[in-house]
Amino acid sequence: MKLFKDLTAEAKAAWFTAHNEPAFRQKQIDEWLYKRWVMSFAEMTNLPKGLREALEADFLAFALVPAGMRQASDGTKKYLFQLGDCETIEGVLIPSPRRDTVCISTQVGCPVRCAFCASGAGGLVRNLTASEIVDQVIFSCRELKERVNNIVVMGMGEPLLNLDNLLTALDTICDPDKLGFGQRHITVSTSGIVPGIRKLAESERQWNLALSLHASTDETRAKLIPKENRYPLVDILDACREYREMAGRMVTFEYALIRGMNDTHAEIAGLARLARDCRAKVNIIPYNSTGRGKFSAPDRAGVQRIVDELVKQGIQVAVRKEMGADIQAACGQLRRQTMGLPPESVENEE
Repeated sequence: MKLFKDLTAEAKAAWFTAHNEPAFRQKQIDEWLYKRWVMSFAEMTNLPKGLREALEADFLAFALVPAGMRQASDGTKKYLFQLGDCETIEGVLIPSPRRDTVCISTQVGCPVRCAFCASGAGGLVRNLTASEIVDQVIFSCRELKERVNNIVVMGMGEPLLNLDNLLTALDTICDPDKLGFGQRHITVSTSGIVPGIRKLAESERQWNLALSLHASTDETRAKLIPKENRYPLVDILDACREYREMAGRMVTFEYALIRGMNDTHAEIAGLARLARDCRAKVNIIPYNSTGRGKFSAPDRAGVQRIVDELVKQGIQVAVRKEMGADIQAACGQLRRQTMGLPPESVENEE
C-alpha cells in the first residue's frame, strides 16, 4: 500500500477531487502528520469518518512499524522498525539534560562496510525513501511527547549514497509548515563520499557535517574501509573545506579510537595536522565493540593521553560519552541479532 506522504501534490489533489473533498483537507492532514505526529488516519478526529476510512483503505499514514525496543540504564532507547517490505532498520533516542537527540538511518544495511561496523556486515539491501527517513524523527517526537531538538544522521547506512532521498527528507524536516527544525540542529555523517559532500555543499543548507575519518593516513584507512567506497584523503579534505566555505559550518572529524590501529603517536599527530588544516573539530569515540573481538578501545588513560595531545596541538576536541552500551546501541547490532546473524563485519581488502 502506498504511503500518503510519498504522493505528489498533484496526486493528492486528484485523490481529493475524486472523493469530492475540498482542497483544505490537505492542510488538515499535514497538521496531523507533521505537527501532531499521528501514525494512522483514524487519529485525525477532525476529519469526517468516511474520509478517514477512505484514506485508510488507500494509503498508509506512517512508514514504520515498531518491532522492538531496548532501553539502557542511562535512558537511551534503541528501536527496531519494520518497513513495508518486511526489512528492518534501527533508530536510537538519546536523552540528556541539555537536549534530546534522535539518531536516524538512511539505508537498510550499508554498502561501505567499514571493518568495525555491524551495519554494513551484510552489505546494502536498499535505500530508504524520504518518508521512511522522516518518520523516524516523527516517531521519536511522538515517543517523547515533545519535539526532539537534535537530529544526527548517523544510523544505518551511508547518507551520502542516498543523497536525493536524504535531501528531500531533510527539507521536509526543516519545512516550517511541517516539522520545522532549524538546519543547525541537524548533523549529517559520512564516511567520506566526495561527490556527496560536494553536492551537499552546493545545496547551501546549514546542516552540520561530520566526517567519519578514523585514521590520518590512507594506509590506515585502507585497513578499515573497503576500497569500493573509499576516497583518497586529499580529495575528502578538499571537499570538507568546500563544505565549510559554502555552508559556513565547521566540520567535525569523527574518530573511532581503536587500540593499536589508529591510536599511535604518529596517527594522532597526523589527525591534529588534518584538523588544523581543515579548521575542524575532533570528536573522539572510544571503539564500541560489535562482539567480534578483533578490535578494542584504549583504556581510559590512553584516551586521555590522546585528548591531551590534541589539545596541546590547539585542536578543539571532545570525547563522545558512551550511551546505551548495555543494550549494544551501536548501529546494526539489534537488527543482526533479530535476524539471527553474528555481529561481526567483513574483512577488508586493500
